[in-house]
Amino acid sequence: MTVNSDRKTARPQDRKTRYVRNSKTISGRLHDELVMMDLEQGKYFSLNPVATRIWDLLEKPYDENELCNILMDEYEVSPEQCRKEVGEVLDEMVQLGIVLEE
Repeated sequence: MTVNSDRKTARPQDRKTRYVRNSKTISGRLHDELVMMDLEQGKYFSLNPVATRIWDLLEKPYDENELCNILMDEYEVSPEQCRKEVGEVLDEMVQLGIVLEE
C-alpha cells in the first residue's frame, strides 16, 4: 500500500477515533502480503507486511494509539514514527473504503 499523504500530527480527538475493517472487503494472503478486493467498488488492493498487520488487528476496533502500542511491541519503531505511519495508513485505508471509522 503506497501512502502519499502529508499528514501532520493528529489532533487529540482524531486519535480517539476507532477504526475497524469494512466487512464487505474480501481478502487472501500471498506470502507475507495481503491481497483484497472491495466488492462494492470492484477494486483490489495489495498491502505490505506492516499494513497487513494493521488490517489483521482491525478485526476488532482500535484507535490509533492502541494500534501504535501493539506495533511498537512488535517492531523497532519510535512512538513518533509509529503514529505518523499508522496515521497515514489509516487515512489511506479510510479513503479507499476498506476501513471504517467508528
